[in-house]
Amino acid sequence: MHRSLLPLSLFALLAWQALAGTPLQEALAASPDGPLYIFDVIVQNDGADAMMRVDPTRPEGERLTVISPPRKDWSDDFSKQVKKMQADTDGDIWCSKLGNNIPDDAALESETATTATYTYAPRVGAEPGDMDDILKYLKGKVVVAKDDPAILSVEMVAEKPFRPLPIARISQFEMKVACNRAPDGRTHVARVNVDISGSAMMKDFSESERQTITNLKAVPESGMGAK
Repeated sequence: MHRSLLPLSLFALLAWQALAGTPLQEALAASPDGPLYIFDVIVQNDGADAMMRVDPTRPEGERLTVISPPRKDWSDDFSKQVKKMQADTDGDIWCSKLGNNIPDDAALESETATTATYTYAPRVGAEPGDMDDILKYLKGKVVVAKDDPAILSVEMVAEKPFRPLPIARISQFEMKVACNRAPDGRTHVARVNVDISGSAMMKDFSESERQTITNLKAVPESGMGAK
């Protein structure tokens, strides 16, 4: 009868390696559950330099409060942005959600002792919305922590000009998201930088926006299991 020359301990090691996930798989599988947080958002763009506070315990549509500038100094564009943010804000700032557009075939680009970096073509349709017309033209990069696996940063960049619509041409699109650890260990969106330029309806445009999330304060007794 044939006998394997591999010792049982090696069989066990090989089996464990086959089941072990990659750092990216482990980061995407990390639990999103944890306490709720109240936090501040700094928004900086061509028409605004504002600070807002988000309280996810408040009713939908009332979770965002503008701290500055005062209401009398709001421009029409800023008023529209605040209205949209009030309707969309749910308090979900967790970087695990950034994995929704990362496909299973993301390729390992490089790694260090503590991080692994992957590149990928963003998955379209994971969360249908305005970005679907743009995602298919972008290249993504994600950095994950190996210890206590979690997403640390995400970039999505257009490597060449593209036309999301017949009347629009995007010459530059770059979105960079940096994540920090919350007190409970999950990583949250800390900074978002978006730069986009091109032309639409025969007119050139260039827009940049910076959002910074800071001053996280856990909601007392919100407990684990809240998102």
